[in-house]
Amino acid sequence: MIGINMIRVGFVFSITAVIATAQDGKALFEKKCSFCHASTTDERKLGPSLKGLNKGVMPDAIAKPATRENILLKINDGGGGMPVFRDLLTKEEKDAIVAYAMTL
Repeated sequence: MIGINMIRVGFVFSITAVIATAQDGKALFEKKCSFCHASTTDERKLGPSLKGLNKGVMPDAIAKPATRENILLKINDGGGGMPVFRDLLTKEEKDAIVAYAMTL
């Protein structure tokens, strides 16, 4: 019985951590990404809107699925007009932004 309760506690903490990360990611997105990317509309700014990433499709002509790994790769390596953010954001900031982007 104790093992089951520990699993429940771990599960609740995991969900809470994901929610907190996505919430943190929203604030970071607004600060660091929203100048170039819309998140709630289809508006194209300097870069494409990221609305709809949660449907698994990367914006524009990027022929890759919108997975956590592919979004992180784009943040780290840039390309197609997007600057490289590999050394401009911490791992935690990138993880939070990716978590938020996956909700769009």
